[in-house]
Amino acid sequence: MKYILHTISILVFAAAGFAQTASNDLFPPISGQRKNEEESQIVKGMLAKQQVSREKKEYAQLLERATNAVKLSEDLAKTLEKNKAFSEAEKRQLAEFEKLLAKIRDDLGGDDDGETSIAAESDKPPQDVREGVLYLKRSTENLLDQLKRSTRFSISVAAIETSNTLIRLARFLRLKN
Repeated sequence: MKYILHTISILVFAAAGFAQTASNDLFPPISGQRKNEEESQIVKGMLAKQQVSREKKEYAQLLERATNAVKLSEDLAKTLEKNKAFSEAEKRQLAEFEKLLAKIRDDLGGDDDGETSIAAESDKPPQDVREGVLYLKRSTENLLDQLKRSTRFSISVAAIETSNTLIRLARFLRLKN
């Protein structure tokens, strides 16, 4: 009889425990849980806004770098037109130009493609320094236009290829002169 009473009491307690667990699923969460979920949504929204703000800032910096590269290429073209040769100052400008373009290429998600040839618009390399600088200027302006047409959400393969070509051309001009 003692065993039967123990068995019955165990079954009663087990049934009560099961009923209690099942009834918790029917009731909504307590207000503290709702508050935590709302705070979590607010934090996610703030993080998303920060990400958008960061992406806009990075895109603006990318365009600023491209604009600076255009200015450098124009200065180099004017100097070459006037002096017919590059001094050490212009060689430093070419090195700065290379760094700007490398940063642009990196920001676009590209890397050095390993090619060593310099292809001009007509598929022939520039014949002299003057022609090379003029091509550098035109291509840098073209790169800026490509970047302006793109968005911060897109990756421009043409812009990456153009930046690689310009880096190689600037290196060629710096070392040739």
